[in-house]
Amino acid sequence: MSRQAIWIKGALLLTIAGFISKVLGMIYRVPLQNMAGDEGLYIYQQVYPILSIAILLSVYSIPGALSHTLKDKDQQIDARLPNTWAVFYWLFGLGFIIFLGIWLSSDFLSSVMGDASLAPSIKAASLMFLIIPFTALFRGFFQSVHLTEYVAISQVVEQMVRVFGIIIVTIVAVNHLPIYSIGVLTSIATIIGAVIAGLWLTLMFRRKKTAYKLSKHQKLKGTFVQSLLIGIAVYSITYVLHLVLQVVDVFSLVDLLRKYGLAFEEAKIAKGVFDRSHSMVQLGLVIGSSLALALIPALNKDLNQQLLALKWTFLLSLSASLGLVAVMPNLNPLLFITRQGTYSIQLMMGLVFLLSMTIVISVFLQEYNYRIQQLKWVLMMIIIKWCLNILLIPKFGLVGSSMAYLVAVSFLLLVFIVKWKQLTKVSIPFKFFIKILLLSVIMLGAVWSINQWLIVDRLVLIPIVLAQCVLGILIILIGLYVFKIFSKNEWMALVGHRFERRS
Repeated sequence: MSRQAIWIKGALLLTIAGFISKVLGMIYRVPLQNMAGDEGLYIYQQVYPILSIAILLSVYSIPGALSHTLKDKDQQIDARLPNTWAVFYWLFGLGFIIFLGIWLSSDFLSSVMGDASLAPSIKAASLMFLIIPFTALFRGFFQSVHLTEYVAISQVVEQMVRVFGIIIVTIVAVNHLPIYSIGVLTSIATIIGAVIAGLWLTLMFRRKKTAYKLSKHQKLKGTFVQSLLIGIAVYSITYVLHLVLQVVDVFSLVDLLRKYGLAFEEAKIAKGVFDRSHSMVQLGLVIGSSLALALIPALNKDLNQQLLALKWTFLLSLSASLGLVAVMPNLNPLLFITRQGTYSIQLMMGLVFLLSMTIVISVFLQEYNYRIQQLKWVLMMIIIKWCLNILLIPKFGLVGSSMAYLVAVSFLLLVFIVKWKQLTKVSIPFKFFIKILLLSVIMLGAVWSINQWLIVDRLVLIPIVLAQCVLGILIILIGLYVFKIFSKNEWMALVGHRFERRS
């Protein structure tokens, strides 16, 4: 098997593992909210960004950056692998500093969040940063030697243990412990998942290490550390956008809802209701971006391939976004018991389209070495979100937060599109996009019409939602065929044949 084929196979394995993990990550929020209520979901979501950043670094950013940095050395495997051992001490030191900083500032962070009772949960979540140096090191090692199946298995195992652990501890907390113990116990469940994944990776490493010459004493060079830091930042961009916006709400939403006129307890529950949307967005992102991300390993600077990935992302993310808007009046009570917050959650489904498009164009830009520059625009997006929160939430409540999300991400997407056009001089296929928009609107109207069946019984909503999903998928598939939206070459490229340039 060629080097490129091995690399593409590894990328696809990691994409599949990421797909499974994201679906699992969406699923557990449903029983958590059903058992612990919107206040329980609020407590978990307040510490979720800390846990998620640690998982992001462990699963994607550090392993990807480490593997990429080692490959950039353009050396033989045996000559470059010693760096992976040397980098562990640096990773552990950095993880310990982050852990210590969060632990010592937990009281301050909880007070900024507007809820001092969250301090123990923040402390528990900070422990994740002591675990990730182990898992990140081994994942980076296996990626660098093309043993990505071990990385994929560890990722799925970690998420499965985490999901079942969160469900179990939620049952225990609801029946026997104070409600705020959910934050501590779900953090511990996440840590246990990471530890078990680390033990699996350690076992696999012990089996494989004899095939490579490893050194425990080689020092890190400054250029290597610099490349690794830049790599971590770059590899984080693709996965961190939704998360960093949630962080803004963690520190501002409850206090701003109180300015809107809600009491403290009401504001906590309202944020819990709003946090339902994040699991929906996560589900939509799986649908909207996974296929395009699977195509990306073979993209390089081929504009035809980039346009193909962009077209599929546009189709899948827009149809998923509008489809979720259409089914939300039934999906919200089906998953979360009540219909509270349906309108603000529907607005949030716009993020499925906006984030999917932003993520894919971000990857395009990285092919043209526009990498670290993206961080300044991400920072600007965060500032816009924060300012709009302050302006909109006191006037419009949860809807104001949804509007702030949409405007902030639209800004980032627009900037990335402009930069991509400047670097490539690409012609945007507007005719294609208009066809997809019209097809998606037809699907939205057809699926929305089913909402007129005013059924209250939660169990009866299951076939209704399933019927809506099937109808939406059928309309999109029939539309693709009738309107011949993709050419024969584009279909062949999707199933793995050689992509032919059109004259």
